[in-house]
This record gives sequence, C-alpha cells and structure tokens, in this order.
Amino acid sequence: MGFLSNISPMRRLNSILLIVAAAFLFWMLKEIGWADVGHQFLKIGYYWPLLLTPYCLMNYLGAVSWDCLLLTRESRPSLTRLFFLRLAGESLNQLTPTASMGGEPFKAFRLQAGGVPWEEAAASVVIQKGIGVMSLVLYIFLGLALTPFLLPGAGAQLGFLSLGGLLLGGLALAFMIVQRQNPCASGIRLLEKFGLCPAKLKAKEAECVRLDAWLAQFYREHPGRGLLAFLLFFLSWLVHGVEVYLFFWLIGHPITWVMALCLDALAVLFAALGFMIPASAGVQDGGTILLSLGFNLGAALGVTFSIVRRLREAFWLSLGLLVVGRENSRTACPEAS
Repeated sequence: MGFLSNISPMRRLNSILLIVAAAFLFWMLKEIGWADVGHQFLKIGYYWPLLLTPYCLMNYLGAVSWDCLLLTRESRPSLTRLFFLRLAGESLNQLTPTASMGGEPFKAFRLQAGGVPWEEAAASVVIQKGIGVMSLVLYIFLGLALTPFLLPGAGAQLGFLSLGGLLLGGLALAFMIVQRQNPCASGIRLLEKFGLCPAKLKAKEAECVRLDAWLAQFYREHPGRGLLAFLLFFLSWLVHGVEVYLFFWLIGHPITWVMALCLDALAVLFAALGFMIPASAGVQDGGTILLSLGFNLGAALGVTFSIVRRLREAFWLSLGLLVVGRENSRTACPEAS
C-alpha cells in the first residue's frame, strides 16, 4: 500500500478498480479455456485488417460532426486534422483516469493553437461531448428496444440495463441543459460563495464569460448545425455496430444486422457504466461475455470478440498517442511545425 498512499484518492480508486477488473477478466479467461478462445481467434486469419475499418469510419464521421460545430471559416482546420485530433483526444480519454474527459482540454488547446478562437474551440468540444453522449444513449435504447424481438424472455435483465441507460441519459441531458445556463460564470460564483475559487480560475473569469456567451449563441442561432452534428454522431455509432457483424462473419458464425446492433449497443452500455476505469477494463469485457451467453453465442465467441476489439482499440489508441506526441513536440518547438 506504500505506492497507493503516494497518489491522489481519485488515482488510487482508479488503480484499485483497474486491478480488480483485470483479475476478474483473467479469471473468466481461465474458466472458459485458452484453447477454445485461440481456436476461434485463428479463424479470422489474414482478414483481421477489415476489423480496423469501422472505427476509422466512425472517427471520420465524428470529425465531420465536429466540423459542423466550428463557425469561423478563416481558421477552420481540415477534416484530416480534426480526424487526428479526435483520435488523439479519445486516446487520452480512454487511457487516463479522468472519467473519459482527459482528452477534451487537449483537443480545445490544439484547435486554439491552430488559430481557432479559444471560446469557439472550447465550446465546440463541450457541445460535441454532450452530443456524443446523447447519441450514444439513443443508440443504446435502440438496442434495448430491438433486443426483445430476439430474446423474448429477457425482460428482467433488460430492465436492469434500461436503468443504466436511463442514468446515463439523465446525466447527458443534465449536461446539455447546464450548457445553456452560463455554466462557467455560475460555477465561479458558486465556488466564491464557499471560498473555494482558485485565484487562477478567478483571473480567467472574463474568458469564461465569453465561453458562456459562445455556448448560448450557438444553441440560439445554430440549432440546425447542432442537429446535423447529432445525426452524424448517431450514424457513427451505427457504423460501430458493423464491427460486430464483420467479426462474426469472418469467424464463420454469421449473425443478423439486428443482432449485431443489439450486441454492440448493450456492450457499449457496459463500457459506459465502467467509465471510472481506464478503457473500461474488465467491465466492457465481462459485459461482452455475458451478452454473448445471453444471445446463445457461447462464452468462447464472446471472449474472442472482446480480445479482437481490444486489439483494434490498441491499434487506434497507439496511433492516437503518436498524434499526442507529435502535437506536444509542435508546442515545444513551434518553428518545426
């Protein structure tokens, strides 16, 4: 416990949860049997690069959605740059113990460094975060609505999952509503009331007020852009489900599009509920295995798919971290860019 005593309570909690989740995942793999998992994994063969494409398209749609939220034409970055900034930001969200928020400041800062006004860069990141979670909630409830047609007797289990979806949806809705209520200025006043406002934050009050104004202006004057960004993000989640369909097709165990969507939507619900753990380790994997059993696909297939998805994540997360390193080197040596 000497090591854990030297880190912050939040990091300590994340470390403990990560250790517990990893131990649980290892136990499940041992119980199922490594030979069965390996046999299913080898069926993919040389076609594994196909499983990298859905997330690539998903991230591209996310970049197009982000582009809809940027209004200043003169300094708007290219879609290619938005694609890689999103990739980098999502890597930080997944790999840092910040409840999936660690990459958002990075994206805003890099936009600002590219010439986008600070308040516009920050507002676009805040708005898209809310849009992303709301579209995820819609995707999850689409899966929940379709699942009874595949599993008529799963009412009790779906009720529990629906509660998780409602909790996530409530948090997302609250986040969207708060964005319209001058959140930065109100937060500073609340901290001042209790004597907890840091001097550095107080010094940036004027910038925070401008951010509030930009958020309010966007929702008031550009609802169409917000709706288009939301629809694009929802479409990106549907593309995410293609990965499930491809996997089962490649291993010679094809499933319907509806089952693939249901499996993916419920799997991302498990991952979202494990947001406190970096990469939702253990929670996402355990949920995938339970869902595979629930849909009568077998535990071995569930474990194999979970491993394949983790390998896909590792590829794109590694690429994202390379982008982070490149962006940081640009900051350190601006003349090199």
